[in-house]
Amino acid sequence: MKKGEETRTRVLDSAMVLINRKGLRNTSMQDIIDETGVKKGNLYFHFSGKDDLGLSIIREAAERYFEYLSKSITSREPLGKIRDILGAVLRFHRRTGFVGGCIFGNTALEMGDTDGRYAALIMEVFDRWVHILAGLLREAGKAGVLPAGIRPEPMARHIVSAMEGSIMMARLYKREDPIAECIKYLEKLIGIK
Repeated sequence: MKKGEETRTRVLDSAMVLINRKGLRNTSMQDIIDETGVKKGNLYFHFSGKDDLGLSIIREAAERYFEYLSKSITSREPLGKIRDILGAVLRFHRRTGFVGGCIFGNTALEMGDTDGRYAALIMEVFDRWVHILAGLLREAGKAGVLPAGIRPEPMARHIVSAMEGSIMMARLYKREDPIAECIKYLEKLIGIK
């Protein structure tokens, strides 16, 4: 990796943590400079401003998150793959000590009503997650292992919504119970044994 790429990655890494914990509006470019030690000129060389940085963070976080979820799948059958994904979400937040929550959910709440660029980008992230889960639910249906009456797309949206809510609660209470309980009930709902 070239020095410029290393600087950009270091800024994204540090800013991602700050913005996830403090929110986009409460994180200044000076906070990022202070955290990274990057000179102001270098920061603005890579990012034209706070929104350029914020949108870049969301894109980078999404790519990392979906790569992490993909690598977490070990099962061969569709419902097992969903179990692997849900377990990976719990492990991800366990590693953070339930600090920060979900950068996508946080940004949706903070920016969804005020900036269409962030709203559109976060919708892409959630749509991608729904698409992955709906595909696995369709496979489970074709294999005859999905309980009758479950429609893949609405159920996939329900799973994402329930997980996002449980992540928010785990962040608030600083414990895993909300996520673990959510997973348990989602698995029961869709027939994961």
